[in-house]
Amino acid sequence: MKNIFYYLLLVAFLSIPNALDAQETSSIRAYKNAANKTEAKKPVKAYKVLELPHISLYVYYSESHITTELSRSPSGFVTYGDVNVSDTFWYCLRPGEEIATIVSWTFKTQVNKNNIFRKNATEYFKDYPELSKKIEDKDLKHDDIIQVVEEYNNWKSGK
Repeated sequence: MKNIFYYLLLVAFLSIPNALDAQETSSIRAYKNAANKTEAKKPVKAYKVLELPHISLYVYYSESHITTELSRSPSGFVTYGDVNVSDTFWYCLRPGEEIATIVSWTFKTQVNKNNIFRKNATEYFKDYPELSKKIEDKDLKHDDIIQVVEEYNNWKSGK
């Protein structure tokens, strides 16, 4: 029940236009992308979603749109449209880690939002094999990120 509440709260929070602008950001050192361990040149201004004893969860949301040609009529009339290409990055940081790791990255035009989460979260949480397997087996998906982080923290706490 608690996890459903967190998820609904997060969905409501992210669905409010510019809701993130009203929240306080934290500058965190983070890796540049999900595929390698190269540190970003500038700190990421992310929002702290959870701060637990054994792990913290941050989110960075980048809103972006592009205008593209949607159609062209035989008479030469061109129709343009706006495409939302916004990104959402989820970072985890454990005590003792200096650089936050991207565990999930989704963008509006992405077909399978779980691919990056499954690859990165499985690797990041590999010290807890049961959790890593749940992610790999698709029992936990990208939109379960809060549940994943809480479960990891509980495991580290011995609960």
